[in-house]
Order: sequence, then C-alpha cells, then structure tokens
Amino acid sequence: MSLEDDKKPVSVGPWGGQGGSSWDDGIYSRVRQLLIVHGACIDSIQIEYDNKGKSIWSRKHGGDGGSKTDKVKLDYPDEFLTSVHGYYGSLNERGPILVRSLTFHSNRKTYGPYGIEQGTSFSMTRGEIVGFHGKCGWYLDAIGVYSKPTLKLNPSKTIIHAQSFVPNGPERGGFSVIQGSVGESYDIVLAVRQRDAFGNPLPRELSRQTSSSSHDSSDVEAKSKTPEKVPSKVPEGVITYGPWGGNGGAKFDDGTYTGIRQITLSRNVGIVSIKVCYDRDGQAVWGSKHGGTGGFKTDRIMFDYPSEILTHITGTFGPLMYMGPNVIKSLTFCTNKGKHGPYGDEQGPSFTNKMNEGKIVGFHGKEGLFLDAVGVHVMEGKVPPPKPSFSQAIIQSERPIAEIDNSPWSNKLVLARQGLVEEVACGVIKEPAPCGPGPWGGDGGRAWDDGVYSGIKQIFITKSEVICSIQIEYDRNGQSVWSVKHGGHGGTATHRVKLDYPHEVLICVSGYYGSINNDEKSNVIRSLTFYSSRGKYGPFGEETGTYFTSTTTEGKVVGFHGRSSSYLDAIGVHMQHWLGNQRTSRLSRFKIFS
Repeated sequence: MSLEDDKKPVSVGPWGGQGGSSWDDGIYSRVRQLLIVHGACIDSIQIEYDNKGKSIWSRKHGGDGGSKTDKVKLDYPDEFLTSVHGYYGSLNERGPILVRSLTFHSNRKTYGPYGIEQGTSFSMTRGEIVGFHGKCGWYLDAIGVYSKPTLKLNPSKTIIHAQSFVPNGPERGGFSVIQGSVGESYDIVLAVRQRDAFGNPLPRELSRQTSSSSHDSSDVEAKSKTPEKVPSKVPEGVITYGPWGGNGGAKFDDGTYTGIRQITLSRNVGIVSIKVCYDRDGQAVWGSKHGGTGGFKTDRIMFDYPSEILTHITGTFGPLMYMGPNVIKSLTFCTNKGKHGPYGDEQGPSFTNKMNEGKIVGFHGKEGLFLDAVGVHVMEGKVPPPKPSFSQAIIQSERPIAEIDNSPWSNKLVLARQGLVEEVACGVIKEPAPCGPGPWGGDGGRAWDDGVYSGIKQIFITKSEVICSIQIEYDRNGQSVWSVKHGGHGGTATHRVKLDYPHEVLICVSGYYGSINNDEKSNVIRSLTFYSSRGKYGPFGEETGTYFTSTTTEGKVVGFHGRSSSYLDAIGVHMQHWLGNQRTSRLSRFKIFS
C-alpha cells in the first residue's frame, strides 16, 4: 500500500460551457450536503462544506429557475463524496453549452442522476471531493472539483467496495466481500476468509459489519413467502409490505404516490438497481435510483397507465456467492392486464405481496452495491379490470404488421394464422367532428389545423428534450397529402411511424406536456404515443408533466390540429367515431409479445 494523504488536493475540470461567470468555493475538509435544482438542465447548485467541524454554506451557483429540487445529504463524518459524473450540452441547436445532468457517488451509495442525461459525458473518479468550482449564469454552465487523494491499493486494479460478514450458523469464521473491476467488461466478486493474528478463524459470535450500514446487527434473512405487513408512517388505507431480501445496505423509501407509470431495472448476477416513475395526481414524478452502478443489462417496464395498474410484485433473493449476503435476484411485476418479467434469475426463496388487495403506490427497501431488499406500499381497494381496448380491432387478417423506424415498439403484435374468430364494428361511422378533442399543451406559438382526411398513412416526429416538430402524411380518397412541418427545425432524433394503411388505422393519441425552464406560460408537448388498431408506437420523448389522451370515444383519427413555434406547443385530433354494434369486418387471433 502507498499512503497519499499528505498530497495537496488537485483541481479537476471544469466541464461544460464557456458562458457565465467563474466561481470557486475553495478547499475544505469534506462535503456535507448538496442542493441541486434542475429541469431540462442543472439550474443551480449549492454546497454545504465542513471546515474542521464547522458548517459552511457556499453561495448558490446558477439561476432561480428549475422545476425540481433534490438534496444530497451525506452521513457526515462517516460518508464522503468520492466522484461525480454527468453530461453537458445545449438545450437547442444554437443555445449555449450547459451542464445537463449530475450524478454523485459517495463511499456508500450513488445519488442521482439529476437532470437529463443528454450530450457529452464527463467523469471524475479519483480520490475524495473537498471543493467545487465552475461557471454559472442563468444556469450552471460548467462544474469542476477539488480532489484529495485517499488511501488506495497497488497495483491499480480498482476496489470499489468491501463488506465484512461473520455468520451465526455452524460455519466458523467470517469473510470479506470485495467487489471491483478488471477492465470495462468484467466485474469481480471475492469472498476472503478472515483470520486473527494467530491464523485462526474469527469467532462466530461477532456481529455483521458493513461499510454501508453500521446499525444492522442481525443476520437473519427474510425467507417466508407470506407477505409481512409492517407498520409505517404512511397515509390511511396504505399497507406496507416487506422489505424482502438481505439485511445489508442503507434503507430507502420513496414514499407514496397515486400510481406507478414505469420502472427501470439494471442487473447482472442480481438486480443492481431500480428506479421508478410514479404518478402524482396526473404528474409524472421520478424517484431516485436505488442500488449500485455495475449492471450490464437494463430493462424498462412501461405500464399503460392509468388503465394498467401495478397490483403486486414477486421475486427471489439469495447470495451471490457461498456464504455471501442476500440480494434481490429477480423481480416480476403483475398488473390488472398481465405480467411483466421475470427479470433476473429466479433462484432462491421467493416473496410476494397479497394479490387482489389493492394497487402499489410506492417502493422501499435497502440498497448498496446491489438492490439488497425491496418492499412495497399498497393502497387498499378493489382494482377494476381493464376496459376492452379498441386496439383489438385488427382488420384484414393476412396483412403483415407495420414496422416503426428508429424507435422501440412497446407491444409488437404478431398475427397467428389459426383462422377467423370474431367480427368487429368498423363499417358504420358518423360524420367527422368539426373540431376533435384538444388541443392539449401550451398557449404559445401559432394555431394550425390540417383539416379532416380519410385516414393517416405515416407520421414523422423530431425531438430533443421535448417534441420539436410533427409532420403527417394523410390519405384523401386514395391520394397522398402531406401536411407542412408543424414546429421548429431543432431535434436530436427523428422517428417515423408508418401505418399499414388502410388495413391499420390510428385510433388514439396520448402524451405529456409541461413547461420549459419552470415557466408555466411556456408549456410544450414533451412526449407523444400513438395507438393503432394493431398496437402501440412510442412513447417518443420524456414522459414528464401533465398527461393527456384522446380516448374519450372509440373511432379513428382523421386529422390533427394544434399550436407550434420552435417546438410543438400543443396538439389535438379530429376523430371519426364508430357507430352501433354492426360487426361486418372480420378479425384474426393475435398474441402480444412484450
């Protein structure tokens, strides 16, 4: 080993743009906490330092905007900041370079990401952070750190984390778990037997000690399949189950919300991390990422909220090695529409919360290098069955399924050629409504209206952090008619939704709209999802803000209207409604592959 504590801190960075005024907090003993205000980028940051036991707050670096404030409070003096990484880039094609996202790592856990991870990435992964510097104006233009070297091992293979365990069972002697990396593509996990100065195994009466949790002295793991109700400070009518899994790591609790919109998992030999997008009275709210950063596979589970409701989870847990600590090995998410998963290896004891008892409105558990344990908050009540979707009306059985370019298709439908099984009402229609539902979004920009056509052939969408533009190819009695492009010329990605017209029709449009830079007057469309008679296209864009949908009556979309400027400010539809129960067109059996 080599001691480097006597070396002076070094300045690293700053990363970001050249705008704004320079700032420099200087060098302190340690960082206690950080306040980050963010939206489409990092609006401001403020740091509480420790100077030989005395708390010192920095000035706020940045502007007064931002739609969300997050606090990173370290468990001083035992927890300290070890690294920071993030992204920088412009909000539009000609805009200044700003810090778009920040993620902080301590010797115990990961905080963030805060902001939007788009642009050019940067990272500082060496030593202990004891100060910050950078540039700021209306936003955080750039950020850098002062790094103090810490005790490290030679050779230079990175040791990320170490935990010590002593079993209470018949096996004598403790062990240490060391996880590290030996290159970009490989992780190592070692179990090292502990012995005393005379070479004998440590006595088994010693309690478990971890660098992530110093207050947990029990090594008893939850092994029962029966859900355990735990009293907690939650709203009336909410039951807390779990957590199930191991006893390691630090506790976390996202609290309770209205529902669950989507879940992102990272995994390798176990579930590494979980991050949940909640619904709070129509607003999308992301929770923090819970767990580590060593996953090589990412799963994104998107629920068709609010019609699809998460009712219960199942999973398994177990050690990653012989005598190792228990972590979550697999997770399966069950809704009123079906099952998503399993994600991970279904090995070890299983767990679940009670079925048919309510809907899941929050997650809690324990986190360290992996997702050590997980539990749920459940709102009691009867969950209604899903309403039949008009998207089950597939016309013309032998037509191939339409493909979509440059975008994931959440529910790809595949026709099974077992014959015709049902008829649907597609033939009798009403006259098109003079002005369909909407528009939804902001009041900015100029109003536009494409009018009413026979149907929709394809749609082009450009987006960055919001929807920048939309352009539609309509059908008018067999003739192709293109709309003008509604919106600006920006956008970092282009998506194409090509329908198999006339055998596939557009039946619903949904999405989210919200503000830019926390200005309520600048609401624009942030995300769009299109539903056809054969499936779902999207979502395109970030699902944050206020939700909207055109599914008030069954029918097909025959035109668009809205408002536009440099972005797509608002959007609405003209609907042609189905009428009566006549069932003249025939339909094929199909199966959904998620």
